[in-house]
Amino acid sequence: MKKLAGRVAIVTGASSGVGRGLAKVLAQHGAKICACARRMEKLEELKDELAAEGAEVLPVACDVTDPAQIKNVVTQCIDAFGGVDILINCAQGSMSYREIQDIDIEYAMMAYQSGALATMLFMKECFPYLKESGHGRIINTASAAGYDGNEGFGAYGMAKEAIRAITRTGAREWGKYGITANVFLPIIATDFFRETQPEALKSLEAKSPLHRIGTTEEDCAPLIVFLVSDEGGYFTGQSFMVDGGIHMHT
Repeated sequence: MKKLAGRVAIVTGASSGVGRGLAKVLAQHGAKICACARRMEKLEELKDELAAEGAEVLPVACDVTDPAQIKNVVTQCIDAFGGVDILINCAQGSMSYREIQDIDIEYAMMAYQSGALATMLFMKECFPYLKESGHGRIINTASAAGYDGNEGFGAYGMAKEAIRAITRTGAREWGKYGITANVFLPIIATDFFRETQPEALKSLEAKSPLHRIGTTEEDCAPLIVFLVSDEGGYFTGQSFMVDGGIHMHT
């Protein structure tokens, strides 16, 4: 039997990047996937790809800055699959380089609403079903940009560090219900990144003692699958650096 057989997972930001990669691997391990993102055509492509492998995927269009759309995702997931066992929050609005003195309220709120606030609202909407599950699992996504305080990414980093905070609070408040909550900070190179930013990739590879930057499916997903499985039930409130050893000095 597959490790996640019978489990239902909501994956946000599932149209591309890390979210799409995690959705694919969770499905390959037997989970039923409610995949949400703004680009419905990309979600339909994911559904067709995984259906060919025998997986069940429910695509739901969602702008995570709209609380009503977040509620709709959870409602549709419950209607289709009867529950939620796993919540994977990967959605985050894309942010450009902007130093602190140039951050206005609208820009900061875009980072906060699409990241930290959306993460919290998905946790809140899923809570009754994660509690009912008896082995609820929450995985949220932070970033080394916030951990390191990277220049030009103050608003983004602030939102990502807020995600780490709400994850720890969720772990403490909901542990009594068998729910675990963890966060991962991925330094992962997608095919698009490898093709379009070869110099940035070389710079990252030089910082890693492994001299390579991993992929979502091969290097990140195994950790996530472990954390959301029964085997990972003793790990909660933790931040996991998935970075090929770049941050081992901290």
